[in-house]
Amino acid sequence: MQKPTYLVLVAITLLFVTKSFSQGRYDSYNRLGISAGFHQFDIRTNDLTTTKSIGFQAGLSTRGTVGRHFDMVYFLHLNFHELNVLGRENLLATNVEIPFSLLAAKVGVLGSYKIIEKHLSVEFGPAFQFSDKFEIDSTFEDYILQGYDTFTAKDARQTSRINLMGIIGISAGFQSFKVSLQYEYGFSNVLNKLTVDNKKLEGNIEQLSVLATFYL
Repeated sequence: MQKPTYLVLVAITLLFVTKSFSQGRYDSYNRLGISAGFHQFDIRTNDLTTTKSIGFQAGLSTRGTVGRHFDMVYFLHLNFHELNVLGRENLLATNVEIPFSLLAAKVGVLGSYKIIEKHLSVEFGPAFQFSDKFEIDSTFEDYILQGYDTFTAKDARQTSRINLMGIIGISAGFQSFKVSLQYEYGFSNVLNKLTVDNKKLEGNIEQLSVLATFYL
């Protein structure tokens, strides 16, 4: 079984275990949600020159009551990330944007403070993102990345496979439909597998997402 498939199956198992727990304890309100949306993805780093790009995500979630003013949201999302890294075909060429893409599974839990019951809430919590390597077009594999003499795009494909994320956002809508705006920051060093001239590269994921969720 390929590793990305394995990680997705693990994340799905975690989602339904947490869903069963919340249903068993809080029967007043618990619904399954189907989410889809888009996001702006980037890596905050001083070691690569990157530009943000638009990606997409979709997945499942459950929202359940845990108190008069609080809900809990458990979710599993599949993310297709994209960003651009500056590089050049050779040392004398002009820099161009090299598109990098990444398929990832993200599982997490959010606390939801209800400002207006069932209509407006502020949400915050942790998530883990599971991913493998960045993918690039073979045309750009040997392009030299900006700021380096020999470090190429194919050398930069490795990423940390597990990243701890922090999420804060706001959701608005109705009991059966909500739109969420979320900001995510990666506390882990997503570039910790990359070393150039005995120096480990450092970078943190940043993501701004807009999600629509339909609750069944």
